[in-house]
Amino acid sequence: MSDYSTKHISQTLLDELVTALKSVSPYGSVEIYVQNSTVTQITVRNIKKTSVATPTAVLREKKIGGMISIVAHAHTQ
Repeated sequence: MSDYSTKHISQTLLDELVTALKSVSPYGSVEIYVQNSTVTQITVRNIKKTSVATPTAVLREKKIGGMISIVAHAHTQ
């Protein structure tokens, strides 16, 4: 398990990370879990985008009485 130490990065760990990064296509993420200075898990997530327009939130501050309210409006692009 010392090959996965975060104190002394081994070539084995680097190879695992490179492989994980290369497997993400074209959208996704790589999560690295560390316990006691040792990488215990590398999780790869691939995301499939759809052709549906995604809404973007527009935040606006509104002062009501003495309180400030954050209002979010969703718009599609």
